[in-house]
Amino acid sequence: MISSELPKNRPNDFTKAILTVEEIIKLVREKGDKALLELEEKLDHMKLDSVVEDKIDELASKISPELKEAIDYIYEQLVEFHETIKPYNAGGNSKGVEFGVIWKPIEKVGIYVPGGNKAYPSTLLMAGIPAKVAGVNEIYAATPPSKIDPVICYIAKKLGVKKLYRLGGAQAIAAFAYGTESVKKVDKVVGPGNIYVQAAKFLVSRDIGIDGIEGPTELVIIADDTAKVEDLILDMRAQAEHGLSTFIVLLTTSQNIIDEVKRELESDRNVYYVVKVSSVEEAIKIANEISPEHLSLYVTNPKRYLDIVSNSGAVSLGSTPPAIIDYAAGPNHILPTNQWARFRGGVTVYDFLKPIMYANLEKPDEKLIQSAIILAKHEGFEFHAKSIGARYGR
Repeated sequence: MISSELPKNRPNDFTKAILTVEEIIKLVREKGDKALLELEEKLDHMKLDSVVEDKIDELASKISPELKEAIDYIYEQLVEFHETIKPYNAGGNSKGVEFGVIWKPIEKVGIYVPGGNKAYPSTLLMAGIPAKVAGVNEIYAATPPSKIDPVICYIAKKLGVKKLYRLGGAQAIAAFAYGTESVKKVDKVVGPGNIYVQAAKFLVSRDIGIDGIEGPTELVIIADDTAKVEDLILDMRAQAEHGLSTFIVLLTTSQNIIDEVKRELESDRNVYYVVKVSSVEEAIKIANEISPEHLSLYVTNPKRYLDIVSNSGAVSLGSTPPAIIDYAAGPNHILPTNQWARFRGGVTVYDFLKPIMYANLEKPDEKLIQSAIILAKHEGFEFHAKSIGARYGR
């Protein structure tokens, strides 16, 4: 189905999901493992004796040599990306003040790997590799128990995951946040998932860190008349595989592209928004307002437009398919949605590091000390002023 106008408001059932998830979190906090087993039977229709997967080695050995080689090769690429952007300790000296920042990894991280009808081992790569590059000491993972994908087990072993939990939905997030007899309490939980998973992350963010709210999938394509229509259609259908709630927009300067896309996609179940624009610059302005998860600049010399892109999770340049970012290019597929790209980006090594700042004032500039005392007194903090003054003869 094609629409030539962008919606003024997109549907959001988040508030309704919050009410449901609050009850799930309450149960997990009160009853621990017992609640998890009851919820898995009720929600995932799985009767479990334990939420811990104890056959990781056996399952991991079942993957084909071809798939193992593919995972290993992608693993190297993602490690290279995050090693390249990893921050380094830095410092300086000004006005007699030695200062700097040291980066320390988060100690314990939980990764949620969505599942259900399909398995998404790529998510464990996307979340686990930046955590490992950051130096996280304890990585845990959870995935719905209906059928544990051997590839998830292979990646878990490669990452050194401490435990893999057979847990789905909001109950997995609650267990990570508050701990149970079997599930380790973590400092931060990351990973995409359905609306209930995201609602749970939102609620537990009062007590632990989260990466953000991810989902449903969003794609904005900006195309000029040099773009290949067959590529555009494939890219749109690729993201539509995530479900009917996927938000897909094509902004193009070409009427011919619009006509051909409409002919091809009119009968699809997904809604595609196809809008004519006067220029690439106008399209980027609209895209910045949408703040999409994925942005594709399928235009001539796309790099020259990067400076005016201000809100997007990840950008594909030229004929690069957005789908390659979902798997192997280096940037993450765990990306902000629902306009969160206005204030944060996709998951990187930075999400697993904490900057600790320090200062050493042995022989500071006298005017700097006096200025601090003046400001402290202005705010009514006499002992702040005295504490500073006593150390430096003021």
